[in-house]
Amino acid sequence: MWIAFLRDFNGVTMLVEDADWYWQIQIFSEAAGAHGFGVFWDGHLAAEVWPPAWKEAHHSIAFLEFFPLVVALFIWGHTLANRNVIFNVDNHTVVNLVNFQKAKDEKVLHLLRLFLLTYLKFNMMFKARYVPGVNNDIADTLSRSQWQRFRGLAPGADVQKTPVPGALWEMGM
Repeated sequence: MWIAFLRDFNGVTMLVEDADWYWQIQIFSEAAGAHGFGVFWDGHLAAEVWPPAWKEAHHSIAFLEFFPLVVALFIWGHTLANRNVIFNVDNHTVVNLVNFQKAKDEKVLHLLRLFLLTYLKFNMMFKARYVPGVNNDIADTLSRSQWQRFRGLAPGADVQKTPVPGALWEMGM
């Protein structure tokens, strides 16, 4: 992992004041095990249904809940560079995974490595916070493709979803 990071490292670092997280980015995510995932921040969204091959693979809920966070960093990382990011998640396992950066499951560990390389590349500070599912309405509607309800909750959101790169989908095959 460090070799991959050092190969792309530009030598620039920034010390971030993390005491009050005054310039934080709030990202909300959700995974519906039987349907798909959604991730949302500042009007931007990514949401997809799980591919059939993923449903057949019977991924753990930790894998499915963590995947949208990896998607968020991968597709919006350049915009989030040098920022503090708070991931709002309704899964305690994923909150611990992000905050302590440890995983036992090999597939989750593979996602964690990509997550860490991406955050290092863009010099971010991050943490995860538990949010009860009932307080995560926007991401919940995205994960279940409830577009009419989503538009009512986030009328100013982007009209189009941010596409998920195919390489990320291959991680769950």
